[in-house]
Amino acid sequence: MRKILLIAVMVMMTIAGQAQSTDRETGAFTLQPKIGAGFGYVSGDWVKEPGEKKQAVAGIVLGVEGEYYAAKWLGIAAGVNYAMQGWKFNYMDNSVLTRLNYLNIPLTANIYIVKRLALKTGVQFGFLLNAKERIEDVNVDIKDGCKKFCVSIPVGISYEFDNFVLDARYNFAIKKVIDMPYNSKRSHLIQLTLGYKFEL
Repeated sequence: MRKILLIAVMVMMTIAGQAQSTDRETGAFTLQPKIGAGFGYVSGDWVKEPGEKKQAVAGIVLGVEGEYYAAKWLGIAAGVNYAMQGWKFNYMDNSVLTRLNYLNIPLTANIYIVKRLALKTGVQFGFLLNAKERIEDVNVDIKDGCKKFCVSIPVGISYEFDNFVLDARYNFAIKKVIDMPYNSKRSHLIQLTLGYKFEL
């Protein structure tokens, strides 16, 4: 996965040399409220039960992002959002749903390869708000067993039309949310949001 991320960054740097301008002037600043959905899933090492299957879990993504246009082809963005993440395991007649809610702070470089179309990558810092696990009809608070701070690498693409912005990105977690012998997990998130961008 690290090799894939490195290749993605190198490709984006190459594209930057061919990038086109946006409709906004250098030095402009925009603000963008956004809302959408996220699909969380898990990777890592743990003791698997016979026949165990893991599933992605859908949740809400809600936040705001500011963007500064350092050049007509390059925007530097910082935001804050609330994201519902997690995963689900099914085995035999049992199901276990793990739900993690984060306050995330993404910092990205947006490279406009053509007008209104941007590729983006950067770093995201996540602060765990709460963590619960539901086994059948029983809810258990598991926050004490989780890491309170997470770092992930967002890679995505966005398109702007009439100030509306459709944004799709994949957040690859590089820190484990659970890290103990025989039970190490990373919580990743695929998110799709719709925002409205206005210039300040």
